[in-house]
Amino acid sequence: MQAIIHWILSLMIVTSMQAGLTDATAVPPQQEVEEFMAAVSSAQVKQLDRYAGNSYVNFVAHLQGDKAIVKRMRRTLIRDLPYEIRGTEERDGVAVVRVDIRQHDYSKALKKYRKDSYAYLTDHLYDEDIVDKAVLNDRCLDIYVSEIEKIAKAGKRKDHSLYFVLKDNGYNGWKLQVDDDNMKKILGNLSIPEGGLSDE
Repeated sequence: MQAIIHWILSLMIVTSMQAGLTDATAVPPQQEVEEFMAAVSSAQVKQLDRYAGNSYVNFVAHLQGDKAIVKRMRRTLIRDLPYEIRGTEERDGVAVVRVDIRQHDYSKALKKYRKDSYAYLTDHLYDEDIVDKAVLNDRCLDIYVSEIEKIAKAGKRKDHSLYFVLKDNGYNGWKLQVDDDNMKKILGNLSIPEGGLSDE
C-alpha cells in the first residue's frame, strides 16, 4: 500500500514540475507584441527582420540612403512612439492583442514631397548632381524627411487602436501576424513612394 502511495505522490510531483516548466517557458502573446512594438519604436533592424514580409516594416528597416537622413527619418517617424498594451483575448490557438498608440498624421507628406522634389528637379535640371542617382536619392530623401519633420514639429497626435493577431506556434510561443493596417497606423498613415523616392 505504501508503494502505491509513494508512486502516486511521485507522479503528482513530476506532473506538477512539468506544468511549472511549461508555464515558465510559455511566452504570452502580449510579450510577443511588446517585443515587436519595442523593436519598432527603437528601430531595431535585426529584430524587425523577423517581420520582413511586410512592406512597411521593410521600408523602416531597410531604407536606403545617407545614414544621417535615414536616422532622422526613423527618429521622427517611430522613435519613442507612445504605446500601451490594453488587453488580450485568446481562443482556440488564436490571440488578439490590443495596443493603443498616439501618432502624428503623415498622410499629406507624400503630396508635399512630390511638389517640393519636382521643384528641386526643375531648378537643378542641369546640375551634375542630378545625374548621380545616389546623390539625387539622398536629396529626395532629405526633402521627404523634412516634410515629415514639419508635421511632427506641429505636435498634433491622434489616438489609434491596433489589433494584432497571433497564432499559437505549437512550441509555447506565438507567431505575430504583422498586417498593413496596423503598420500604416504605426507610421502615421505615411504613404510609401513606389520605386524609390527619386523615381517619383
